[in-house]
Amino acid sequence: MKLILIYTLIAGIISAATAPIPGTSLLLTALEIYMLVHLAKANDFKLGFKEIGYSAVAIWGLTTILKDLALEILTFVPWVGWAAEVIVASLFVFFLGNLANLYFKKKT
Repeated sequence: MKLILIYTLIAGIISAATAPIPGTSLLLTALEIYMLVHLAKANDFKLGFKEIGYSAVAIWGLTTILKDLALEILTFVPWVGWAAEVIVASLFVFFLGNLANLYFKKKT
């Protein structure tokens, strides 16, 4: 859980630092993939390049549809949208981390 909270904090910082800049939500996608690899290692789950690739494509697709669309729309609403962007990004990373952690614990 501590690891997920750390990644959630990092996501919030990245989102806050890049909120006014469109297109920077891809940084969060990279962070999410790295978080999954880190959680897999922490749970002694064997995650090969094939699984990482599948996970990357799935996360990219999911985040593009859900999170990135919301974040990009919020980017164009000064101050209020930028603050909401930080909350959306942090919550998404938190829930993704918890789901991945449950999955990796179940498989081991």
